[in-house]
Amino acid sequence: MANHYEKFSFDKASKFSSEERFFDINYAWTPALPWVVEKLYYTPVRPEAIIFMSMSSGIISAWFYAQGDYASSLLGVLFIQLKNYLDTVDGHIARAKGIATRLGRFLDSLADAVAYLCLFAGIGYNLASKGMGNKAYLLSFPAMATGFVLCSIYCYYLVSYKKFLAGEGLNRTDEGIKESERTGYMRSASGRLLFFLHLIYLLIYGWQDRLAAWLDLNALDKARKGGLKLSGKSLEGFWYADKKFLAGVAPLCFGTQIMFLSIFTLFGCLEEFLWFLIIFGNGYAAALVLGRGRGAG
Repeated sequence: MANHYEKFSFDKASKFSSEERFFDINYAWTPALPWVVEKLYYTPVRPEAIIFMSMSSGIISAWFYAQGDYASSLLGVLFIQLKNYLDTVDGHIARAKGIATRLGRFLDSLADAVAYLCLFAGIGYNLASKGMGNKAYLLSFPAMATGFVLCSIYCYYLVSYKKFLAGEGLNRTDEGIKESERTGYMRSASGRLLFFLHLIYLLIYGWQDRLAAWLDLNALDKARKGGLKLSGKSLEGFWYADKKFLAGVAPLCFGTQIMFLSIFTLFGCLEEFLWFLIIFGNGYAAALVLGRGRGAG
């Protein structure tokens, strides 16, 4: 574990080294991130505390959105942006201090799920109170599901790239519980807690991970049938280390979704945001991922 005698390294805190990084637009929404992470690095603050603050900010944002008036919605923007910022900080702190764990990995994902569920429930309540009635929820919850799937596609390719560079890490594209893991979980109370969190994760995200993998394999199969040319690279290097493609996938993440929500909120267009997420979000992801299979030859 890091101590105050160790010099802070943003490369260590980041998911990728400076040479490995690609243009990830989500970091455009977190200004001064290196400075903030460095300041927190020299404090006792743990990533679990930041995860809790991030989730709490998301819940508070949802409450403000549910009030229905424009001023409250603007406060909702403030808190959902804070949630996104803290959600970025927690992983950086964990990596910088050398305390990234599977427990933190699952806590982070489950906290995101709680915050996002509350947020879209709050948006639905906002619209329902303005005359849409129950139809508001028939729009807000499919939009929420879309948001989850889009972010899962982003995470799938991010983890695949990381695996190509350094092998399997704390995050996996297939989070199914292995028999060896199950045996290890049962050996201690902390292991059983991790097992429980793992199960909850699979309940919420398992189908999304499988869908992302299926879309990827479908695109890869089409690319192969279309005469995929590797240009001297390995299949993994060509397919999962394509920085231009990764940059294209980046806007699918929660961070950019939240930025779009903030912009639509400023213009008083919450219903339009939900339609935008469903129609444009799904269309963009389908064109990017499935279209890749047709254009990779």
